[in-house]
Amino acid sequence: MTPLIDIIFLLLLFFMLTSTFTKFADVPLMTAGSGTASAPQPRKQIFLRLMADGVSVNGNPIDFADITPSISRAMGGTSGPASILFSLGPKVSSQLFVDTLTRARAIPRAEVTVLQ
Repeated sequence: MTPLIDIIFLLLLFFMLTSTFTKFADVPLMTAGSGTASAPQPRKQIFLRLMADGVSVNGNPIDFADITPSISRAMGGTSGPASILFSLGPKVSSQLFVDTLTRARAIPRAEVTVLQ
């Protein structure tokens, strides 16, 4: 008969070897009042709406793959900062939200604000 400690050790070893240890990416979110206070600057306002069936930038429907170029076009040739207001529709998956948020944050001079 096998001692109980051997069985526990084998189970522990099995679960440790079959588990995957990956580092998940962090998505930093701040509340509207957090961050450093600075003098207000005129910003270009861009409205990004994410629905379960599509994405729109400033009310114009776009393809998901064209998020970054569409936001860059909406920013125009301005060298100043832009504010992206990110709105979520009902039934949007969290993976789609994180993918879209990552693409929007990759745009230089753009600050993303997620609306509720």
